Amino acid sequence: MSDELKPWSVTASRITYEDRWIRLRSDDCVTAEGIVVAPFHVLDYPDWINVIPLMPDGRVLLTREYRHGRAEIVLGLVAGGVEPADIEAGGAAMAAARRELREETGYDASTFVKLLTSYPNAANHSNIVTSWLAFGLNRSGEPSFDPGEKVDMLFADLADILADLRSGAVIMQSMHVAALYAAESWLRTHATEGLK
Repeated sequence: MSDELKPWSVTASRITYEDRWIRLRSDDCVTAEGIVVAPFHVLDYPDWINVIPLMPDGRVLLTREYRHGRAEIVLGLVAGGVEPADIEAGGAAMAAARRELREETGYDASTFVKLLTSYPNAANHSNIVTSWLAFGLNRSGEPSFDPGEKVDMLFADLADILADLRSGAVIMQSMHVAALYAAESWLRTHATEGLK
C-alpha cells in the first residue's frame, strides 16, 4: 500500500436533493495534491441488506421483481434498506434482514449467518450492504409489500443459479451475485456440519 494516498479535504458540503429514498450531497473537495474537485456528488443511501433463504431441501428462495432503472423484471434476492425502526430495534442489519424476509416472502428464519459486508459503490455511495444466509425457514404468513411493490418467489438450486450467471443466461444486481458466491463458499466449507 502506498503511504502517499490521503483522503480529500471537504471545504463545503450541502444537501442538494432529498426525499424518502435518497439524499444527494454535493461536496466541494480538495485532493492531497491541491486539486479542487467541486462539486463532487455523493449518494447518501441508507445501508442495505440481502438475504439468501435456504430451504430444508437445499434450494434457495429467489425473488422476481420489476426494476424501473432497467425497466425489466429482474431475478434477485430478498433485499431492502435499513429503516429507522430497524436501528431502534438494535442490530440494524439483522433486524432489517428479518423484516425484509418476512415482508417479501412471508417466511421467518431461525438462523441468520452473516456472509459479507461490502460497499455498493464506494466512489459515490456512502452506504454498505450486508448479506445474510437464512436457515430454519418457516412460512409464518403472507407477504406484506410496500405500496408499488410486488414480488414473485421461486425456488432454485444454487449451483444452477451460479451456472446461469456464469453463462449470461441470468443477469442480477452485482451485490446479489457476490452474496450468492459467498453463500456457495460458506456452504461448501460448512457442508460437513450438516447445514447444507
